[in-house]
Amino acid sequence: MTEVHFPGLGSRQAGRDPARGVLVCWLVADGSRVRVGDRLAKVRMGGDCCSRTVGWVSALATGTLWHQVRPGEVLTAGVVVGLID
Repeated sequence: MTEVHFPGLGSRQAGRDPARGVLVCWLVADGSRVRVGDRLAKVRMGGDCCSRTVGWVSALATGTLWHQVRPGEVLTAGVVVGLID
C-alpha cells in the first residue's frame, strides 16, 4: 500500500512550524482506480480562505485510491491524505 501525503509547497525554514494548507477537493472518487501521475486532489497552501497558492496531489503508484481526509480539512505538510492499494 502506498501513502499519499499532503504536499509541503515552498520551503520550510529551520525552527518554524510545518507548512499548512487545505485539501480543497478530491478529483478522483474514493475507491477509484488511479495511475502513476494522475492528479488526485487540489490543495491550497496557507490554511485560510485567502491563500492563493494552489497545488495538486498526484499519484505515485497505480492502484485503488482510498481517501483518508475530507475536503476542507486544514492539514500540515506530510500528513497522509490517501492510500493507494
